[in-house]
Amino acid sequence: MDYVELAIKSGGFMAMDRFLLTNRLATLETEQEKLAYICPPASVVNAYFAELYQKQGPEAATAYFLDLSTTFSSFSAAPSFVLEGSSDAPTFRFIRLNLSGKSFGFAYENATEQAIVFSEFEDELVTDELLFEIAQLFPQYVVSLDNGRITMAAHDFGAFGEPLALDDLTTKSENTDYLKITALNIADGLAQYDNLVNNSISNKKMIQFSHRTFSLYIQKVGTK
Repeated sequence: MDYVELAIKSGGFMAMDRFLLTNRLATLETEQEKLAYICPPASVVNAYFAELYQKQGPEAATAYFLDLSTTFSSFSAAPSFVLEGSSDAPTFRFIRLNLSGKSFGFAYENATEQAIVFSEFEDELVTDELLFEIAQLFPQYVVSLDNGRITMAAHDFGAFGEPLALDDLTTKSENTDYLKITALNIADGLAQYDNLVNNSISNKKMIQFSHRTFSLYIQKVGTK
């Protein structure tokens, strides 16, 4: 691995730092030490993510962050604000999110693009409005809430049958494994979700935003 080129490519250093990098890296013995040294700081990672998001969209921004997380093994199954740069996870980085004026972040759990959204504060209340806000920010992902844990991931639910109108702004469709509620606003979608969720396998909320509509998915009883 060419650590000098990786350091420059990743954005934490510039071409003029080449000799500095060569000399400094020569004093480090392990791969972990070298990766920790060249891993871009949080400010650089978040600035570049924000720039990509604004200019190219959420998929380009998350693709960049997933690639960086994979390169530097920045994954965590239990991410937190205080974990960043610690001796236990020197290359861990996460993306800051301002959700309804509150401090959150997201990090990838693994290279298969499973992400976790977490609050800076452990006792932060997770609301439906918060989940819908996340879904709007990252429409390529399904946002899920399961036992207080917020996750994001791409998910293929398969094809659904013809939609059935539940009211003027909400429809229901289904396939073998899932019910899908599609709504133009949060309140209508949640009202129909609450009516149907009692017949599902779990209370796990799965939300996606696309083409100005929200979709809520419910796993049917007896499916896995």
